[in-house]
Amino acid sequence: MKLLNKDEFLANELKFYFIQEKLKEGDKLPSERELAEKYGVQRVTVRSAYQILEEEGIIENRTRSGRYMGHGRIRTDLCQIQSFSEKAQDLGMDKENKLLAFELVEVDKRLSKKMKLPIGTVLNKITRVRSVRRGNEMFPVAIEYAYIPEEMAGKLMKYDLEERSLFQILSEEYGRVPKREEQVVEIVYADEFEAKTLQVDQRTTLVMKEGITYDDQGNILQFLHTVMNKDWVAFEQGNDRIQKKMEQAARGFAECMEV
Repeated sequence: MKLLNKDEFLANELKFYFIQEKLKEGDKLPSERELAEKYGVQRVTVRSAYQILEEEGIIENRTRSGRYMGHGRIRTDLCQIQSFSEKAQDLGMDKENKLLAFELVEVDKRLSKKMKLPIGTVLNKITRVRSVRRGNEMFPVAIEYAYIPEEMAGKLMKYDLEERSLFQILSEEYGRVPKREEQVVEIVYADEFEAKTLQVDQRTTLVMKEGITYDDQGNILQFLHTVMNKDWVAFEQGNDRIQKKMEQAARGFAECMEV
């Protein structure tokens, strides 16, 4: 069992404090001095605890103004299969899926290596932008490229890919139940298309996640390539090494890792 140091312990205490006080996005937080007096610790401990919460996306630091409650983030557990729609719903966020393209493509060398399928296998390729609501505006969070074997989900285009979860369609319409995932997370930099679509500057640090999803029979159900705005996502993972890497990703380090 990992023992928490003072700043980590205080960071957890502050999370309970935020809930107890029913603080919401945009609410100003107490100063370091106020919290130091409240919890009987040094200001440097409060500063470190606040930094932990900033890295987790729970609060934000505004220059010359102070610290405020941040916006919610789409949380991803690397050990759990959950659709974007389910994650947004868990946070009480309104979400929007915009279908950019639906194509039939064939497995090339790159996809063959990732999906372990023969070159030439026909795939459904679905490109979508996933957005969430903040106030009265919708903000693009991620660009998703989903590759699904056509033999697993024939005539997939006839279903509403903007209103329904892809996992829901695969489960309910094709009897293909997502069971297990293998995922890789890396840091990438926004190209021109990604910058325009996600409304960020070109070369902005983004989080790239790739995953293979298997059904309950062990068949490859989907290969998903996702590029995400790091300001809108957070990762959960029990492994300390992975958690450290994800904290580095949140700070924009140019590192990559495999799960």
